[in-house]
Amino acid sequence: MNYPFINQFIRIGLVSFVFLVSCAKNDELILNDELEVTSSKNTVTSQKNSNSSDMNLASILHYNINVRDFSKSRKFYELLGFVATIDLNINVTDPEEAQGLNLPPYSLKTTPLVLFDRFVIDLIKFNDPYDDAPPHTDETALGISTLSLKSSCVWCDMKLLKRNGYTYELLAGNSLNPKKIRVQDPDGNIIYIHQVYDGNVPNIFGKGSVNGLYSTNINVSDLGTAIEFYSEIGFEILSMENGVADIGLRDGRKITLTESDSELMPYEKLNHLGIARIAINSDDLDSDIAALHAKGIQTYSPEAIKPTGPFSFIRYVAFEDPDGTVIELVQNTLF
Repeated sequence: MNYPFINQFIRIGLVSFVFLVSCAKNDELILNDELEVTSSKNTVTSQKNSNSSDMNLASILHYNINVRDFSKSRKFYELLGFVATIDLNINVTDPEEAQGLNLPPYSLKTTPLVLFDRFVIDLIKFNDPYDDAPPHTDETALGISTLSLKSSCVWCDMKLLKRNGYTYELLAGNSLNPKKIRVQDPDGNIIYIHQVYDGNVPNIFGKGSVNGLYSTNINVSDLGTAIEFYSEIGFEILSMENGVADIGLRDGRKITLTESDSELMPYEKLNHLGIARIAINSDDLDSDIAALHAKGIQTYSPEAIKPTGPFSFIRYVAFEDPDGTVIELVQNTLF
């Protein structure tokens, strides 16, 4: 028998569990060792963030990736090692709620895809409004143009990709001992997969060996301006050299800012195909919104948005960095 109420309750419970785990303050499966080595060798003490105390950013939560073919893209990321939780249909009819993403009222299909280290991709197919413009395939394009993941067995991933009809480029190592490969998802988004020997067990939940987030790269037009901005919103400067800077939050995951002279700008709207935005956990969203406004940083909505439907247990606000890359601050209201 079909019990719609029970099925919906289970769906909401599964989604809540994913976000509860992903928003945990003490993530023990992060790349602490890698971050500590980078920080100890390359820390630029004069660039330490002195303004981070008035912001409450805790950890990188997820990427949002907009796709053409939901089923095809979901199968690709599951092939890599992501685990899909539940498919959800979201219909936002309230213009004030839609303004939280700087969009008119919209409808979409989504599923959170989770890796072994609890990193999440929010896979989205916008139904209305739909923008079929292709994502940037130029790695130097401003914004988040690539996704870098770590794997316990890149050689295994290569074989799996080949069997399923996906081509890849070997960038480091050799065919018997690969260290880094480049592959494109069904929409052309660039994915890097790195061999990382960090003591983590192989991915026993997904099909492939990808088990965590390696790094996040954001291309910026002016590194100095970007460093100042990200310092103001709570990031610590870990290193800076030759047009590249590593910045971090207290969860140990890092973001790399890379200076680029590309004329390709971040996507104007958040329904554009590709990696549209990055979400970051906030421990005190109202305080962070007030701090952003005090710094002259405008948010899409004047106050935090509390979504209707299955994601009603979170609150969020979105804004742009100096080049237009969209950052979303998210707070879980259940704890």
